[in-house]
Amino acid sequence: MKAEKAKAVVRTKPAKAGAKGRDLSSPPEMALQAEWKLKKVEESKKGPLTALREKAPASPSTLQLKNILVPTDFSDASRKALDYAASLAKRVGGKITLVHVIEPLPDHSNSVDPIIMGSDFWQTQAKKAFRKLCEEGHVTESLLRTPVIREGPPHFEITEAARELEADLIIIATNGRTGLAHVLLGSTTERVVRHAPCPVLVVREKEHEFIRS
Repeated sequence: MKAEKAKAVVRTKPAKAGAKGRDLSSPPEMALQAEWKLKKVEESKKGPLTALREKAPASPSTLQLKNILVPTDFSDASRKALDYAASLAKRVGGKITLVHVIEPLPDHSNSVDPIIMGSDFWQTQAKKAFRKLCEEGHVTESLLRTPVIREGPPHFEITEAARELEADLIIIATNGRTGLAHVLLGSTTERVVRHAPCPVLVVREKEHEFIRS
């Protein structure tokens, strides 16, 4: 009788409780404890570098170059600027906007220069030159937005076009045509860099290349 009474006491003894009164000997609690211990064992096997990698912030976002503006006077130097733009546009999924600025010259001669003859004539020539430039540079239409022809001071028109079109990057050459046009373009590039509403990549005609055709 005493033995049976003792067994009954053992059976009715309350189970060990946790800090909040939980029954730590119950199957659900035991399963949670086992899972917690297994997690601690796995964490102890990880080195400090693994922990750092897991906590490291996400990698920086890719370049957002949706609209690349390329001023051109159809010279070899500006063709090189287009090469850079095409290479970048292919890599980042951007589009290229070609810009040509007609700068009227004072009419103090009897020259039949196209600019003196009128902007309509020169705009027609510029459109043909746009097509030839892209064909020679193997720039596909999928990379191009509608070309822009503007009239006025080159640096002002280029920066205004960049602002109006919300360009993400301007790629411009430092060496244009020879003679007067060379002087004008050199001055234009400097002013564009100074007043542009976005980053400017300046491409020289003879320099170390970081793109390959």
